[in-house]
Amino acid sequence: MIEFLTDIGIAGFFFFLTKGLLWVALFLLVYFGVIDKEKARAVKNKLRFWKRSKNTP
Repeated sequence: MIEFLTDIGIAGFFFFLTKGLLWVALFLLVYFGVIDKEKARAVKNKLRFWKRSKNTP
């Protein structure tokens, strides 16, 4: 049981590490002008699928 929890913990750590690095990379791409802010907003909106959009009641 402890090995299972350790495996899940390591998987969770790598998941959030990867997610954080991708966000940093996205912000750096916007900062250096590789992509524009509108494309970054589109990516951000696609990644936030679990939240309601402001247009829905």
